[in-house]
Amino acid sequence: MSLTKTDTVTLQEDLAFYCRTGLQEPITSIQENTPEYRRIVFGIVKDTLKTAFPIARKFLGKKKWKKLVYYFFANHQCKTPQVWKLPLELCEFYREHSFPFKKEFPFLAELLYFEWLEIEVFMMEDSDIPEFTLQARPEQKTIVANPEIKILGLQYPVHIKRAKDITEADIGQYFVTIHRNNIDKQVYFNDWAYPFIEMIIQINEQETTLKDLEKIYSKYESNKSTIRKTTEDFVHFAIKNNIILGYN
Repeated sequence: MSLTKTDTVTLQEDLAFYCRTGLQEPITSIQENTPEYRRIVFGIVKDTLKTAFPIARKFLGKKKWKKLVYYFFANHQCKTPQVWKLPLELCEFYREHSFPFKKEFPFLAELLYFEWLEIEVFMMEDSDIPEFTLQARPEQKTIVANPEIKILGLQYPVHIKRAKDITEADIGQYFVTIHRNNIDKQVYFNDWAYPFIEMIIQINEQETTLKDLEKIYSKYESNKSTIRKTTEDFVHFAIKNNIILGYN
């Protein structure tokens, strides 16, 4: 039996609905394989999300995590053809929909997104890196940023505190960078106070010197010796940890 274009689209939509929900099994050319196809598709989705969110999954426990994944799979029409990007869609879906444990765990949306960013940074395309040296000479004072970095502002300290220990008393203003080391290509994160986040943003957005960084920190500190030392310590730490690559 030949299918028209309309018939094919309808069958694809029916099969997709069946794979997501297990309901209304469509008529296919090899009917006995249809449930197996659903099992394979769901297995891929389940394993992808399990790998992407180890902290959130362990914190919620098997029962809650299973309900979250099943509800997401049954009710979300995936937009991306790339399986590795599916965790981002779970983050967005969780933010937009109600779940019984949302009020109990108000920090969970941030935890999910934090775990997703580790994947996003690891998978991002390689950036063009300019030439640089690790030691600044008089003619080489401009700081070279590591462009493979994300900055995340948080209300809860999901990056530095165990999920089970987070409470309403932890609500505050937190900042974390998630970057890919240009040498070993692994992903690392660091906790920062806002003045240093302001420095990192400027380094990544425009040509910046040590004097520029001192100017930024002078908004938060008046003692010139402290400003100079704190700025130098920041640059030393940032270069050592590959957040800053060096100078050009």
